Amino acid sequence: MKNSHLLYIIQWFEYLCLMLRQTCKWLIPAIFSLSGISHAQDLAINLTGGVLNYQGDLRQEVYTFQGVRLGYGAGISYAVTSRLGIGVHFSQGRIAADDRNNSDPGLFYRNLNFTTNVSEISLNATIHLLDPLRMRISPYVTGGLAYFRFNPFSHDQSGDKVFLQPLGTEGQGLPGYPLKPYQLNQFCIPFGGGLSIRMNDKVSLAWEVVFRRTGTDHLDDVSTVYANQVDLLIGRGPRSVAMAFRGDELPGTNPVFPNGYPDGGKRGNPTANDWYYFSGLKLTFRLPSADRMSFGPTGKNRTDCPRW
Repeated sequence: MKNSHLLYIIQWFEYLCLMLRQTCKWLIPAIFSLSGISHAQDLAINLTGGVLNYQGDLRQEVYTFQGVRLGYGAGISYAVTSRLGIGVHFSQGRIAADDRNNSDPGLFYRNLNFTTNVSEISLNATIHLLDPLRMRISPYVTGGLAYFRFNPFSHDQSGDKVFLQPLGTEGQGLPGYPLKPYQLNQFCIPFGGGLSIRMNDKVSLAWEVVFRRTGTDHLDDVSTVYANQVDLLIGRGPRSVAMAFRGDELPGTNPVFPNGYPDGGKRGNPTANDWYYFSGLKLTFRLPSADRMSFGPTGKNRTDCPRW
């Protein structure tokens, strides 16, 4: 199964590289003919490392370092001009949250938690507000389109790892319930910015923050209301019931859920989709220029795209 996921990611990477090259073919001549901006056709390797976090039904803060997990990535970018670049980037990381870290009693005594790995491949554009070839320090903004995979899981009271999507904890896929099982592969819109420092002619180091607006409310497996526990028991089994409501795992009396499983009660907020975001460092290595990257049919004023 892991090999099939890796093959899937590689295929998407090849597809986005092709998109990048085809985009170059029409974008670069158009920009130069319309603007006359001086340009630097360079390839660069980008390495990122930092932390991931999320905002959703188990964590309401827009931006926080509470509960962060490590994230890393690598990509290739193409300098259309000295201030505009487009690139393909692959990243991997993990996000997690636990109601026991919430100060709101209604969330604390709900006692849900989740963890998920996130694999992402993106096509993005970066615009420097100052020319990074002339200025040592240059702020920039970035944005694009990404495709990612997630698969939330938790651990039961015995410590066993349990993937949550197949359990349909909110009645997804059961007769009489409107929700269908949510997809584990989704698109998102990454956007953010950073501050780049040019170390020398070939290397730059940046601090960046990039948010991902997703199209799903199920990164954390929490979205709507508690399904009827009898329906869950019959349709999905006792493990689904146990993972849907975990307020009874806390010691003592639960003041928010004194009657136990809250059939039909509010479990999450379906009106707001989940977000995740990266904060960290990006190291960029500009690759040596080659004749195929120079301009013109004989090496001057040519606008070919790089070949991979």
